[in-house]
Amino acid sequence: MSNNRIGIDVGGSHISAAVIQKINGEWKPGLRKSLALNSYDSANRIARVLGDCIKELSSDADGIEAVGIAFPGPFDYENGISAVFNVGGKFEQIFGLHIRQVLEDYAGLKNTVCRFTNDANAFAIGAYNLLGLRGKRIVYITLGTGFGSAFMSNGELIESSPDIPASGAFFNQQFMDANADDYFSSRWIRNEYQRITGKAPGSVKEMVESGSPEALAVMRQFGENLGRFLLPWLQKFQCDELVIGGNIAKAFSLFGPSLITETKIMADKLNTVVCDNTEDCIILGAAILAGNDKRSDSVSNSRKTLQELLPVTVNPTRRNSYDIYPSFASGKKVLRGFAALAEEISKEKVVVIDGYGGVLWENFRERLHEELIKRKKTIFWYNTDTCLKPADEILEMISDSLNGDDPVFGSKYPGSLPDFFDGQKLKLIKPDQSADLCIIYGTGAALTGVKGKLLYADVPKNEIQFRMRAGSITNLGATEITDNQQMYKRFYFVDWPVLNKHKAALLPHIDYIIDEQRIDEITWMNGPAFRSTLTQMLKQPFRARPWFEAGMWGGDWMKQQFPQLNQEERNYAWSFELITPENGIVIEGENNLLEVSFDYLLYSDNNLLLGKAAKRFGTEFPIRFDFLDTYNGGNLSVQCHPRPGYIKEHFGENFTQDETYYILDCEEDAVVYLGFQDSINPEEFKNALINAQENSVEINVEKYVQKLPAHKHDLFLIPNGTIHASGKNNLVLEISSTPYIFTFKMYDWLRFDLSNQPRPINIGHGMENVYFDRKGDYVNEKLVSHPVTTEEFPGGKMVSLPTHAEHFYRIDRLELTGSVQLNTNNQCHVCMLVEGETISLTANGTQSVFHFAETFVIPAATGAYEITNKGNGKAFVVVAQVKDECC
Repeated sequence: MSNNRIGIDVGGSHISAAVIQKINGEWKPGLRKSLALNSYDSANRIARVLGDCIKELSSDADGIEAVGIAFPGPFDYENGISAVFNVGGKFEQIFGLHIRQVLEDYAGLKNTVCRFTNDANAFAIGAYNLLGLRGKRIVYITLGTGFGSAFMSNGELIESSPDIPASGAFFNQQFMDANADDYFSSRWIRNEYQRITGKAPGSVKEMVESGSPEALAVMRQFGENLGRFLLPWLQKFQCDELVIGGNIAKAFSLFGPSLITETKIMADKLNTVVCDNTEDCIILGAAILAGNDKRSDSVSNSRKTLQELLPVTVNPTRRNSYDIYPSFASGKKVLRGFAALAEEISKEKVVVIDGYGGVLWENFRERLHEELIKRKKTIFWYNTDTCLKPADEILEMISDSLNGDDPVFGSKYPGSLPDFFDGQKLKLIKPDQSADLCIIYGTGAALTGVKGKLLYADVPKNEIQFRMRAGSITNLGATEITDNQQMYKRFYFVDWPVLNKHKAALLPHIDYIIDEQRIDEITWMNGPAFRSTLTQMLKQPFRARPWFEAGMWGGDWMKQQFPQLNQEERNYAWSFELITPENGIVIEGENNLLEVSFDYLLYSDNNLLLGKAAKRFGTEFPIRFDFLDTYNGGNLSVQCHPRPGYIKEHFGENFTQDETYYILDCEEDAVVYLGFQDSINPEEFKNALINAQENSVEINVEKYVQKLPAHKHDLFLIPNGTIHASGKNNLVLEISSTPYIFTFKMYDWLRFDLSNQPRPINIGHGMENVYFDRKGDYVNEKLVSHPVTTEEFPGGKMVSLPTHAEHFYRIDRLELTGSVQLNTNNQCHVCMLVEGETISLTANGTQSVFHFAETFVIPAATGAYEITNKGNGKAFVVVAQVKDECC
């Protein structure tokens, strides 16, 4: 392998570069190059100057292993994307441009590491090697058009530590009435000189060389200010060496004495070094950092789960039973692969690729680029992450919605996606017409207003959570990964609401929809075919794709009944059968599978889906089905759900979490905890809860809460504010209103979660919402459904399972041996086969088949349909719908 590297220092008017060689174990600058660079020039010309420099140095060297480029900030150094903004127009023509990719293409660096770095970091590494520094704790500063800084301990750069600024740099730290960068840069010197003399200096150099008393006074003040600013940081860092570089360092004789006077308290332990060859240090450091780049494939461990990805194609040997990958046969083309997508868009001039939060954008870009470049195209990529507001500004903006460090609950953010972006920066994304193809990509790309073919990359919510747990994604506008609970809370209350609004607005305009979850092989279809498929689905029965989640109380019923599930999972507590904010729908076309979020159906035409209920619920699907599996598991927590006014005021939800437990299967000892004992004493109950939480004292739950035996096909009613819990050895079909995270756990049997961490307990929320008058005989009379046969016919009968007055939905059970004709009557029916093997459903000239325990949706627009029992014995179908009087 070659020991040659290229280091480049990019300035506003020129670039300086050199081939760096390792000689006798030390890196030394060799062949040099300097080229004029107009920082106001077009993206293409700037890229060509840099590329030509690399090419020329590469041609004169015997192999290049790495290219390091020190570039002024702000800049996405990890990915090589320019974010330079508001510096007098410099480099604004490349704002958002993936300059690393452009250079790799232009200079032929496919097999060569190309790394961009902050010039202060490059200076630190270069100075440490070139000047032979031996300090243990070194602070580096560069003084020029800006205030650069870097920190080193035992020869290693430090970018995060309690001993340095949170940002990892000095420039944005407060000093007197402004940021440090406003005081320790050439502009302060010029402005101060002008304030004193009334004359603007041509340059700092001219001012210093004039030797005037005013110039000397400015430089003395500069040094005094610098010393006052640095001293507390030098002490905190326990600095033993201060290294000063940059053009202003050449005037150290003028500002150094006052700086040293201000830091004299450290005189016996601080060695101050002035570097007079900053450029060489930067070039050397950039090359060293590039060659030492150890970045791994960030997508190799992009998801943390034992559950498999959705297959690319339909499995022809699929079991004739519950299918964990249900799909809707569209009759339209679903295509697969980056190569096919590249061929589709390669003739375009401008393409905009927007997408949901959680897309692995750089992996997506790299794989699509590999295919596009084969078509001999010059491609410029522009990343809209550069247009986001600063992470701390976004955090302040959404703070009211996050409710501090509460592990579960926040409040729906009322704003929209543009709130997260800097409008001025969005306007700076300007495709360079000299490129064959310009691609604007990233979440929010359509907000740039750039006209071109619109692609949208969707990713399922379960995959977002698997990626979150692997640490491969962040929240919208966040630069750091936080703990999973806080990330999920921010997804639920902030990210997903604004991203859903954005997605809904884009739906009519999408030219291509992409399923990005399989990062190695996408599937996609064109926009008209996609929208046509949604319309098809809205007129005939379909299934959403369920997803399964482990939990510490979970059981093994689903694992045994659904053999497609990964059997190595410890347990499965939940199946998200139909929790529409997190479920997807899978479209099949030419045997390929494409998954998108369920809510596209609502955005397409909520009236076709919801019928009468659309007026009340808008684009929120009202009913959810999910499984709670406690077979050979444990009891659920003792809990309740918020009252309607409480959930609206505190969490921003439009309706509350009213539930029922339908017992799909159970063992003989199965029970449900529901309602209070007649003798309940609220204060005593509260004290017992607090004692359990604070002192780990077990509660005799049955002293306070009734324990009812559970049998197959029982329905227990759990309107908001009702104390309840499922006992072990139940397979509960939870039929509920859609909100699904608002569980106030009041007692959890002193358990820990699967990560061996305490589960969040919400005694305060619970006590404010629980109804203590739901006790005694009320429980059996009002909280246990008493079935009534409402209709009999030759093929079976319809049984009403009355719900509570507070439930806005009704539940019926169709019991049949043959065929039955039904009608939606302009209501969406949510159904499940809860007894029997198989049924067929015929509607609008199509036939669908559903198996035991499968949930399916019959849109309101379906109208008349026929259900036929295709198995042995009776078939029971549960049907839930919004009550007519609640629409």
